[in-house]
Amino acid sequence: MQRQSSYAQDQGKLYLVPTPIGNLEDITIRAQKILTNADYIAAEDTRTSGILLEKIGVHNRMLSFHKYNSKERAPELVKLMQEGAVIAEISDAGMPVISDPGYILVQECIKHDIPVVPLPGPSAFTTALIASGFDAQPFTYYGFLPRKVSEQKPYFEQMNIAHATSIFYEAPHRLVKTLKNMSTVLAADRQIVAARELTKIHEEFIRGTVSELFDYFTVNTPRGEFVMLVSPSTATPKQLTWPELIKLVDELVAKGETKKSAIKEVAKNNNVSKNELYDQYHQK
Repeated sequence: MQRQSSYAQDQGKLYLVPTPIGNLEDITIRAQKILTNADYIAAEDTRTSGILLEKIGVHNRMLSFHKYNSKERAPELVKLMQEGAVIAEISDAGMPVISDPGYILVQECIKHDIPVVPLPGPSAFTTALIASGFDAQPFTYYGFLPRKVSEQKPYFEQMNIAHATSIFYEAPHRLVKTLKNMSTVLAADRQIVAARELTKIHEEFIRGTVSELFDYFTVNTPRGEFVMLVSPSTATPKQLTWPELIKLVDELVAKGETKKSAIKEVAKNNNVSKNELYDQYHQK
């Protein structure tokens, strides 16, 4: 068991500071204060973050911290905090750790008993969710999906039966291909929302079925990173037979999962007992 006191004085600590996802006026008073007072600012892209920091009058030293150097840089930052430094970690936009390597630094801080202090703030997927018109409870956030069509399909199969709003990010140059892939899996009447340029002057929500969005973006070139939202399924879930469930386990094992994790995943996704599925699988 570990107990953390986030606001202990006179010791190094890590602040996770959210930054605006578009409109720079969305920076909070507290975030600005912490960025001003921090000894170092760990930034995903120092050039991008420099624009924001210049806007709010912060000139503290920035250290690059991104997915390509996070494993090497994290111990260096931990050492600074052990010596008493206060570090504010920011991403290019939105919440640190969300689709961002910040979790590596958080793990190292927890490992070395360094306080981690999270600030609330903007996130693209929650901003899109509350304006989507879909039920916000529950929802599943997937981040960026794999690029390969074959690797995307299992995610879309989950979304197709999910009774929760599904959310993921997609780059503009891959959007049409992804929508085409979605159309081969999702029910034809499922509603999709594509949100772009959130909080900016060209903020836009495009709503419709998968095929309608595919047709739209085939003609209109996608611009800007997208938050994609899939409406919850209203279909009555089909109860699969044991042979069908065993087949799903075998498919996951063939893709590299262990039998234990595959059984656990299939049982959870199909609302059956993990122990019963385990017994059935080993009796086949």
